[in-house]
Amino acid sequence: MTFVEKLLGAARKSQSWLCVGLDPDISRIPEGLGHNVDGILKFNLGVIESTSDLVCAYKPNSAFYECLGTKGWEILIETVKAVPDDIPVILDFKRGDIGNTAAMYARAAFEIVGADAVTVNPLLGTDSLRPFLDYKDRGIFILCLTSNPSSSEFQKKIVMLDNPPSVERMTPKAKAKTFAEFFNVSTSELYLLIASSVPQWNQNGNVGLVVGATAADELGAVRKTVGDAIPILIPGAGAQGGDLETSVDVGSNASAEMAIINLSRGIIYAGEGTDFQEGIRAAALQYRDRIKAAIDKKVGFSS
Repeated sequence: MTFVEKLLGAARKSQSWLCVGLDPDISRIPEGLGHNVDGILKFNLGVIESTSDLVCAYKPNSAFYECLGTKGWEILIETVKAVPDDIPVILDFKRGDIGNTAAMYARAAFEIVGADAVTVNPLLGTDSLRPFLDYKDRGIFILCLTSNPSSSEFQKKIVMLDNPPSVERMTPKAKAKTFAEFFNVSTSELYLLIASSVPQWNQNGNVGLVVGATAADELGAVRKTVGDAIPILIPGAGAQGGDLETSVDVGSNASAEMAIINLSRGIIYAGEGTDFQEGIRAAALQYRDRIKAAIDKKVGFSS
């Protein structure tokens, strides 16, 4: 089974495109579990138990486990094992390095941790992605436009295309062409260049993109660029302020699928005390229902 097949199966079974981020902060673990590394695993298991019928995926961020040392890696592996087999796990670790190093990162993510998909950084180019892409049954979510405030410092910069279709506009016969027209066909914003590179990377049908909910117009542009078959992982619709309903509308495909809405803090810290799971489930259900309503609205408009 490919990653996309597993993702679609989970989403259709749960009628949900909600992805819950498993990013446990040891200082925010509910009382009674213990503010220690052992409490984190208990907390994660509680989150999974409370939400597994409401999600299409889980997304643990490796930083929250790596900072705990060797015990943290053990907790990460045990957390991944605890996720039901029919629900994919996207390991968020944004790795990017030269080929032989990337191969070790890919092995760690897929063979040691057991993730179904990973997030990766494309800055080093195709050879840094290849070791991940070669795992044909796993998903590779490539950073495209992230949800942090300073993402535009680089990701929205204008870059010149290698082979712009504007050479013919530089001939004497093309003098009537404006500079604006020339500029438009000769350049691209970096995030759109990344999105347009998906066909060359997606030979195994296992590529997705990461685009933040905090940039709705750009999210829509990416969906238009990559078409309907590419999953887009969309963080930032919760605490970072992105609009959830707009993200579903512009980020999903024509069938209102393939938009993975990731929410972390707004769900996993919604419960307190000994009954913390009740609060977590209530928050997850609320977000799931909002996503479903947005999907129903989009499908209704398109029919």
